[in-house]
Amino acid sequence: MITQILAKSNGETLVEHTLSCLNIYQQLIDIFPDLDKYTDFISFYEVVFQALFLHDVGKSSEEFQKYLKGLPNEWNHYRHEILSTPFVNLLNIKESERDIIKTLVLTHHKDLDGLIPYSETLDYLGKPFSEHMKSIVVHQEEINIFFDELFNCITYFSDHNLKITSFSEQKHFTNDDWEDTLIGLSQSLRKNEKFKNWFFRIGIMGKGMINASDYLASGGIKEILKPLPSLEEVYTFKKRTSIQEKCLNLIGNAILISPTGSGKTEAALFWATNNLNQTKGNRIFFTLPYTASINALYIRLRKKFHPWYQSEDFISLLHGRAGYFLSQMYEDQKTSLHLAKISHQICSPYKIMTPFQAIRHFFSLKGYEMGLLEMYQGIFIFDEIHSYEPRTVALILGMCSFLKNKLDAKILLMSATLPSFISSMFQKDLDINQIITMEKNEQNEYLRHRCFILDGTILDNLSYIKAAIQRKKRVLVVCNTVKQAQIVYNELYSPHINSALLHSKFILKDREEIENIIITGEITEDENPPLQLLVGTQTVEVSLDIDYDICFTEPAPIDALIQRFGRVNRKKEKGICPVYVFRQGSDSDKFIYNPEKVQKTLSVLSEIEYLHEWELQRIVDCVYSDGFGEKQEEFENTYHMFTDVLNEIVPLKNYDRKESDFFKLFDSIEVIPNKFLTEVKMAVEEGNFFEIMKYTLPLSKGQFYRLKIEGRVSNESEYLFIDAKYDSHLGLILSASDSSII
Repeated sequence: MITQILAKSNGETLVEHTLSCLNIYQQLIDIFPDLDKYTDFISFYEVVFQALFLHDVGKSSEEFQKYLKGLPNEWNHYRHEILSTPFVNLLNIKESERDIIKTLVLTHHKDLDGLIPYSETLDYLGKPFSEHMKSIVVHQEEINIFFDELFNCITYFSDHNLKITSFSEQKHFTNDDWEDTLIGLSQSLRKNEKFKNWFFRIGIMGKGMINASDYLASGGIKEILKPLPSLEEVYTFKKRTSIQEKCLNLIGNAILISPTGSGKTEAALFWATNNLNQTKGNRIFFTLPYTASINALYIRLRKKFHPWYQSEDFISLLHGRAGYFLSQMYEDQKTSLHLAKISHQICSPYKIMTPFQAIRHFFSLKGYEMGLLEMYQGIFIFDEIHSYEPRTVALILGMCSFLKNKLDAKILLMSATLPSFISSMFQKDLDINQIITMEKNEQNEYLRHRCFILDGTILDNLSYIKAAIQRKKRVLVVCNTVKQAQIVYNELYSPHINSALLHSKFILKDREEIENIIITGEITEDENPPLQLLVGTQTVEVSLDIDYDICFTEPAPIDALIQRFGRVNRKKEKGICPVYVFRQGSDSDKFIYNPEKVQKTLSVLSEIEYLHEWELQRIVDCVYSDGFGEKQEEFENTYHMFTDVLNEIVPLKNYDRKESDFFKLFDSIEVIPNKFLTEVKMAVEEGNFFEIMKYTLPLSKGQFYRLKIEGRVSNESEYLFIDAKYDSHLGLILSASDSSII
């Protein structure tokens, strides 16, 4: 018989839940097989096992059982982990190990500061600990049966030697017991540097293991999947590129620089697979800068890897709108909600995400211990590293240093073009001595573009673009600002050609529809492709897998231009295609790009006609000869700030103030045009959060506060609405006076 002490309101018993936790824990040991060495604590796995065994025994309180059953009770939101802690006294173990187990049991939900309000020493006014313990003694017989049943069920945990005394009296169950643990640990972490250094890894990894076991078991997860041990059957290329061959056997941290369309993604996955640990359980993190490219890679890898997995859980998607994207991808809401939930847990062996999803854990936000555990010996791929502004590069550099030096992670940086000064920073901080590039003879095959510099602005030269359209060419036009893209699209639009405009100021619903039109235009086999003209902003640089015949672009730094050119003749099937750069941009360009770097780019490109891949690195280094230039100070300040954040990580302590610090890193605010007020109110009434998200678009903080000063921002149903014209074909349209809003 299974004792009827409940662990969950859904009827799951304490025995069932504890066994589920221990099942997950055994798999986590296989995923992370050497934490005893990493923590320098030989009893690490044993201690965590014992803490997990006892972590929820406090739920046997009569009042908590009533609470779970929905009956009148006097639980008053007390903490079951406080009541679980004294049960550690029943273990026949060393005193030093007992103290660690008490700590892990006590803090498995709230951090140290979150437990202080329950301390009677500090004037807690609720029902006292002793009264709560009396409601546990009522279940004395059931608790001993619980122990017996667990012992009968855990014989397969042969590595764990668990000896426990029967629960028969209250003499070891005093309020001082848990409070001494709380206060003693808090003081030691604050005042004893030697203890803090010793306990750092034990506390973080221990709590991470307990939380991961508890959360996954509570979510009904039975199996933690591993990465594929080999990709030979997944990718059956007739011939691999040179970078793919090199990455197949590459061990350790590296930098990979190779042209767009040269198979970097597959090369990176070969490298990741080759760097798995002895149990092949490391988590693989693939980071990208833009949500569109993250979504695209998620779909691509899910389709590619799916035949080798029995479960949908093998890959996770992580970015600010991931839940919405999954809800649109899966008709079954239960599946999308499940996949969104497990993405934040140690479940999927592959995670496709923005770097900020990893960075957030270093701000000691709630659950960070589980995040750091997952990243232990993690395999990290940072793609499109050139695309980040200096502040984000500083955060990634600081994080990579911590990952390598503190968490024994492996790191691969990738880019089509990477300025040498950025490469040098990562090489120095991460001790990287492996730079992977394509063989020169192979690079010659990637001569795809012939560059022309045209005088004047894009608006001065619309005739060139119209002529290309008339010649039935697939034309890509890239502007630096949303406003300029809207103007150009209006000038070029004709009902007789299929065209699209893509930029960041569309609501999510419209942007998805536009991206689907663009993707459909790529897979057609018709003689005249359905999408002949695409006008866009930087969003087209790395967001979508597109292949056009000709490009017209406003001036930008060389690395941005190379990405734009990469959307032309991507598959090398069109000979050498022309790409045109206009010498002048719009007045607002200075808010986006450093004018000096733009001028350097134009100067260098004026001397070159054919863009050989082997020459691009020289051009990039010429343009970035002064590094970040005027933004170097911003880079350094961010790096030092983040270093301080990393140094302030303390086991079992969350920092609420750092949540606001973390969100300050983001420069955008989600808003909804007034046009959709009725639709949003209806969705709010229905409680349909994802329906509301369809009508959101991002504004920079500068844009937002300008509109707010002008009285054009309102708050309805907890959502921010803006008074601005919106058109489903053009996006957000601001008044003519808003020339700097881009």
